[in-house]
Amino acid sequence: MRYNILSTISSEQPIGRRNLAFVLDLSERQVRNEIDFFQAQNLVTVERQGVVITETGKDILIKLKGLLYTYNGLEQMEKEIMDKLHLKRVIISPGDMDMNYEVMKFMGRSGAKYVLSVMKYKDTLALTGGSCTAAIADEMREAFYPDVYVIPARGGIGKSHSTQANNVVAEMGLKLHSNYELLHLPDNIDKRLLEALKDYPEIKRVFDRMDDIDIFIFGLGRADVLADWRNMNTAEKRKVLNEGAVGESFGHYFNIKGEVVCPSSTIGIGIENFKKIPHVIAIAGGTSKAEAIIAVSRVRDNIVLITDESAAKEILKKLQTMSDTE
Repeated sequence: MRYNILSTISSEQPIGRRNLAFVLDLSERQVRNEIDFFQAQNLVTVERQGVVITETGKDILIKLKGLLYTYNGLEQMEKEIMDKLHLKRVIISPGDMDMNYEVMKFMGRSGAKYVLSVMKYKDTLALTGGSCTAAIADEMREAFYPDVYVIPARGGIGKSHSTQANNVVAEMGLKLHSNYELLHLPDNIDKRLLEALKDYPEIKRVFDRMDDIDIFIFGLGRADVLADWRNMNTAEKRKVLNEGAVGESFGHYFNIKGEVVCPSSTIGIGIENFKKIPHVIAIAGGTSKAEAIIAVSRVRDNIVLITDESAAKEILKKLQTMSDTE
């Protein structure tokens, strides 16, 4: 409970006690008592605008994350999911990103750390858009990789400017002091227009590098939600869902077995490219993403999965149910 309170203060500060109680579904009295405790430990300060975490509090929050990782048995969960889905590695952050934004930041930090552990001279790094991939760019520490290229894996999609692939790529490129290219095309561009634009130098440079990606960071989501997000018409959406689509990633819809139900009608990385990339990093959290994570994890072996505790528990529950019904 104290971890949740402290991490919520960290991500939402300054925040009032009443709002904090509402967000965490606790009584105001509970929150008031815990804030008094935190103040006595010099972990927070109470200002006119609300409660703010101190530097000591930030240090304690990181240590608490490590403690909860062990206490909640996350290492065992990582191993179990890795074995059952044939993943290269699973990294779980304590908590639920849908309830606490700080959890997504921890996931982003794990992703950034992993990228730096595998990145090599002259690598090409590709990223999709989305809040989770944006978290990796946000949490990336400044480094010096002047021979690395960072590119968007897709065209633009959606209304959130800050999490568009181009913006995520630009932030990552600046943090790494790398070369980066942007793709100034909408995700659902007409095929004939795309063919006409492919020889344009700025666009051609990105497409040429898509065949030689070394590291690919991507988010994923529920098929029904992404179908709406991509403005799929009602008949097509019904057809895709009736054929068993549960997950969507980089424009493709997958069933629970990891089979393509609907190939991408948008520009970007294709399935064959995806299967030959040396390092692929999927990042997603929240219980609602469990089936989508299982589906995408079965598309190929050796994916690295970065997720949260709530999704990990739901994944194991779903896998057990599937096993019982077979």
